[in-house]
Amino acid sequence: MAKKAGCGGSFDGLCCRMVIETKRVFDGCKFVDDNTTLTLTTTEPVPQDAQFVAARAVGSEFVWTAANPDQSGCCRVVGDAITHFAVTYSYNGECFTVAACVRDRREVLLRLPVNALVPYDIELQTVMNATRGAVIGQNAVSVSGCLLQIIKVTAPVDILIPTYGYCKYPPCTGCPCSGLGDRVFPFFNDAGEN
Repeated sequence: MAKKAGCGGSFDGLCCRMVIETKRVFDGCKFVDDNTTLTLTTTEPVPQDAQFVAARAVGSEFVWTAANPDQSGCCRVVGDAITHFAVTYSYNGECFTVAACVRDRREVLLRLPVNALVPYDIELQTVMNATRGAVIGQNAVSVSGCLLQIIKVTAPVDILIPTYGYCKYPPCTGCPCSGLGDRVFPFFNDAGEN
């Protein structure tokens, strides 16, 4: 019987190969503005005499259009960076939170996968926590602070890696769930097979 790859030698203890489904980042870049002011559009009206408390980015997306990449895969990507915020304000002694968003145009050079079999996507991650701001309209809030945006090209991939098997956790002390079985994770027998 052939010896299983990864067992013995300097890799002693490796007993299995595992396929992990994940996302690969092919390329990316970051946009940083240390002192930016954004005008957010709120989904609900905000009282004009409300006091701004804070705003933080809670999600983002990149709506993009791209020209065909050249032979090396380099491409000019143009799109809108849409960032969603949670805005907190106080009014009559109570705090309220309302959803808001802002849309900014971005133009970047990214290397796209050439002849990819799986579809790729361009993702956006935004980080911004603003403590300076003001209510400037019924559905408008102005916020100032540091903005960090990361734009990256991703695609789903399957990666084969050698492993030591599944985690084996020791029992918790004082656990009231004495009726639960010992095997929470799939079991590996001594031969290293599932």
